[in-house]
Amino acid sequence: MKKLLIILFILLSIYSFSRNITIYYTHDASSVILIGDFGEFEMEKSNTGIWKKELDLNEGEYKYLFLVDGREEIDYKNLNTVYSNGKIYSLLIIKDETFIPEKGDGNVDVIFDIERRYINPVKPGEIYLSIELNKNDAEDVFFVGNGEVLKKEIIEYEKTILYRFHVITPVNILNYKFVIKDGINIEFPENYYLNFNFDNPIVNYLNVPEWSKGVIYYQIFPERFRNGNKENDPKYTNNWYGPYDTASLGSNGFFGGDLEGVIQSIDYLNELGIEAIYFNPIFESVSSHKYDTKDYMKIDPHFGDEKVFEEIVNKLKENNIKVILDGVFNHSGDEFFAMQDIFKNQQKSKYLDWYYIKKFPVRKSSDSYESWWGYADLPKLNLDNFQVRSYIIQVLGKWMSYGIDGWRLDAVDQVKDSFWELFYYPIVKEINPNTIISGEYWKDSTHYFNYPAFDVVMNYLFRDAVLGYAKGGSASNFVKNTDYLKEYPPQIIHRLWNMLDSHDTARVITELNGDINKLKIAVGIQMTFVGAPVIYYGDEIGLDGGKDPWCRKPFPWDEEFWNMDVFEYYKSLIKLRKEHEAVRYGEYEVIKKKLGALVYRRFTENDEIIVITNSRKTPVKLNIDLKNNYYDYFTGEKITNITEIDGVSIKILIRQ
Repeated sequence: MKKLLIILFILLSIYSFSRNITIYYTHDASSVILIGDFGEFEMEKSNTGIWKKELDLNEGEYKYLFLVDGREEIDYKNLNTVYSNGKIYSLLIIKDETFIPEKGDGNVDVIFDIERRYINPVKPGEIYLSIELNKNDAEDVFFVGNGEVLKKEIIEYEKTILYRFHVITPVNILNYKFVIKDGINIEFPENYYLNFNFDNPIVNYLNVPEWSKGVIYYQIFPERFRNGNKENDPKYTNNWYGPYDTASLGSNGFFGGDLEGVIQSIDYLNELGIEAIYFNPIFESVSSHKYDTKDYMKIDPHFGDEKVFEEIVNKLKENNIKVILDGVFNHSGDEFFAMQDIFKNQQKSKYLDWYYIKKFPVRKSSDSYESWWGYADLPKLNLDNFQVRSYIIQVLGKWMSYGIDGWRLDAVDQVKDSFWELFYYPIVKEINPNTIISGEYWKDSTHYFNYPAFDVVMNYLFRDAVLGYAKGGSASNFVKNTDYLKEYPPQIIHRLWNMLDSHDTARVITELNGDINKLKIAVGIQMTFVGAPVIYYGDEIGLDGGKDPWCRKPFPWDEEFWNMDVFEYYKSLIKLRKEHEAVRYGEYEVIKKKLGALVYRRFTENDEIIVITNSRKTPVKLNIDLKNNYYDYFTGEKITNITEIDGVSIKILIRQ
C-alpha cells in the first residue's frame, strides 16, 4: 500500500498545477537516485523512511526512473508511462495553468502533502485529516473512509480554505479520500484511496497529555516565593521586604526562598485554585536564578534536599497539583564538574568534547569557549556528544522517578531541532508518555510540532497580543495577532501556556502602568481564552516590577501589601474556569470586533460564556441580540442583549 500512496502524491502534484513538485519513493533501500529529463538527483531519506526529492519544473512532460541500489525501477502504479529507447519510463506531466477559481466549474486546485498540516495523527485510532483549496474554488468538501468524523472544521486563510476532519476509527489501516463538491462531485484522489497505517505512521504521533487541557499553572521562582526554613539561607541574605532599590535582585542577590516555603503555601495555592506549578530551576547553582547549573543531580542546598523534594511532590499531588521542572540543557554553569575538569586539566581533560572549546589555555571567558549570549558562566553544552546525552538521560530518569508531571525547557531555539525531536522527546515519552514537555520559544512555534519536538510552548505570542490590546489596541489587531491558532495542531491549542509575564519580562501590572481596569481586561482574556493560563507568582496580588531582574521581587506574605481587589478578581476568574467546560476546552468564536470593542464566545454543547471587552476609553455601541438568556458573571444581572460596552472594561456573560 505504501507504493500506492507515493504515486498518489505524485498525481497530487499534477492536480495542483504547481511548478514545485515533490516525488516520493517508499521501498526499503540503501540509496535511491532519481533519473529523468530534468537531470539526475540523489533522493533524501526522511526520518519516517520515505525517500523524496523536490524539483522546480516548468510546464511540460518529463520521463523519469528510480535507480534503486543500482537497479532501475519505474513507478509502475503510475498510469502515465511511455516507451522510449527500448525502456518504459514513468511520465510526469506538468501543466502550468493559471485560472480564476470559480465555484461549480468542476475544476479544482488541491493542496495536500505528507506533513502534519494535512496528516496529523494523535494516537492509534485518532487522526486529523485535511485538504486545502483556493478560495471560491469549491462548494464543499466531504470525507469518505472507514472512520467516523467527530468534527469538521472550515478554516479560512487569505487565499485558501482548509477543510479539516477529526476522525476516529477502530481499524489499524484507515483508507480514505475526499469528495469535493464543485457543480459535480470530484473524488480526491481519483480511482484510489489514500491510507494511513496506525502501526507504521508516516507522520509521528502528537498526543498531548489529557490532564493538561485548560489547566491553571502557577510559575514559582523558588528563591523569591517564600522562606520556609531560615537554616538553609545563604550566608548573605537581603531583607525580604526591601528596600529593593538598594538590595541586589540580580544573580548574586539572595532572599532565602526555598521548597519548604512552597510546602507551607499549599493552602494558599488551593485557595487560589492552582492546578499545576512550573518551578524555575531548583538544581544546585551558585546564583539566585539557578540557570547556571552546577549539579543537575542535586537539589540546591539553599532550597532543600531530595527528602524535601520528595515531600513537596507528594504533598502537591495529594492536593491534585501537578509539578513541572525547568530543564536547562542548552548550557551548564561554569562550575559544572565537566567544565571544572577542563579548567584544571586543559588539553588533557576527558570532557573537552562536552563543550565547544575555541582555544587554549581555557579560561573563564567567552573567548575560550562558546557560551549562552557570551556569558562566560554559561558554557554551551555539546548535545551531539554521546556522553552528554547519557548524562541527560540519567538526569531525566532520576527526577522523573519522583513522579513529576513535566519539563519546561529553556532556550530551545539555541539547540538543534534534531536534539529535541530525535532524542529528548522520545526519551521522556518512553519514561512516561503522560509527561508534558513545554519549550521556551517566543515566536510562531509551528515547526516544533511537526515531528514533534514539544507538546506545547510558552505562548509569548498570546502575551504580545493581549498586552497590545489591553494598552488600547484595536480588537481587529487582537484577532489578527491570535490567528496563529489556525496554524497549530488542534490537539495542542487548549494546552498552550498562555502567560502575561514571566521571570524574563516586566510584570503585567507594570506593563499596564498600574491601571487596574486594563489589568482586569488582560487577566479576563487570559482566563477565558483558548489554552492554559500561567500565572507568574505575585501577579494575583498586584506585585509590580520592571524587566529582569526587577520582575523577581520576593512575594510579600504580609497581606497589607496585597491589592485585594486584584486578588479576589483572580480567584473569581479561576473559579469560573474550573466550573465551566466552555472556558476549559470549548470552541472559540469571535462575535464582533469594533474599534476597541471585542466580543467572543467560548462554548460546548452544554455550556457557553460570552466575553465583552473594550480596551479604549470611549464606549462602543454594539447592538447584539442574544439568542439565549444570560447573566452577568460579576453582578448576577440578567442580560438579553448587548447594546453597549463601557470604556476600558470587561463583562463576562454566562448562558443560563
